[in-house]
Amino acid sequence: MAVLEALSEQPGGLTVSELVIQLGIEKSVVSRVLATLHADGYLVRDSVTDSFRIGLRFAAIALRHVDSTGISDLCLPLLGSVAHETGELVQLAILQSSQMIYVAKAEGKQRIRVLSLVGRAAVLHASAAGKVWLASLPDDEAIALCLKAGVEQFTDKTICGIDSLRAEFHRVRKNKYATVQEELIEGAAAVGVPVWDRSTSRVLGAVVLSGPAYRLSQKRMVTLVPKLRDLAAQLTAFGNIDIHFNELSSRDPDILKSEERILAS
Repeated sequence: MAVLEALSEQPGGLTVSELVIQLGIEKSVVSRVLATLHADGYLVRDSVTDSFRIGLRFAAIALRHVDSTGISDLCLPLLGSVAHETGELVQLAILQSSQMIYVAKAEGKQRIRVLSLVGRAAVLHASAAGKVWLASLPDDEAIALCLKAGVEQFTDKTICGIDSLRAEFHRVRKNKYATVQEELIEGAAAVGVPVWDRSTSRVLGAVVLSGPAYRLSQKRMVTLVPKLRDLAAQLTAFGNIDIHFNELSSRDPDILKSEERILAS
C-alpha cells in the first residue's frame, strides 16, 4: 500500500527509481509490486517517461468506498450549508491510525479559494485538524506524534519548536478550537473544531474551514467558530462517524487479490 500512497501524491506519476528512493524499498520489490498493480489495471504506465500513476480502476474503488459509507448523504448537506453561508471551503477530517484524513468537503462560492485536501492526511503540527486532535492528547504523546511524523518548517510562521508546540496545544485546549495563519501554505488560513465521541472525551475528527489569509483574519476566524461548533455537534449526533470509515475501510476485495498475488510472486 505504500506504493499506492506515494503515487497518490504525484498526479504525474513516479518511476521505479524515484519510488525506491522515496520509500527506501528494494528495487526488485518495487518493480514486482508495480508490475502486478499495472497488470491488474490499478496503475497506468507512461511509455515515454517510464513512470507509473494511479489508474481509473483504483479511483473507482475509492469512489465506491465513499458511496458505501453513506458519507455523502450523511455529511455533505451539513458541510454545504456552512460553506454556502461563509463562502469558504469546509472539510471533514477523520482520525485513522494516528492520522487525520480529510474525507469530505463542500466548496464555497468565492472565486479565489484554497485547494481541497480530501484524500490526504493533515500535517499534524501545521494544520487546524492536526492541532485539534493533538491538543486532546497529553503533551508528551502529542509531541511524540509530531516528531514521528516530522516537524517540517513549511513557512516562516510554522510552529516547530517543542516548547512552542506545547504552548500552542495549551492554547487550543483552552479555546476549544485551532487556527493556522500561513503556517502550512503562504497566503492560506484555516480554523477547525473537534468532532467528539458522544460518550467519551475522545476526538474522532475535525471540521475545518479554510480560505485565503486575506479573507480569514484571526478575528473573522474566531467569529466563525460557533458555526463550526454547531456543525460538529450535528455530526456528533449521528454517532461515532469514524466507524463509517474505520470499519468500512476494510480494503476492497480486488486489491486484496492483488496483494495476494504480490506476496505469492
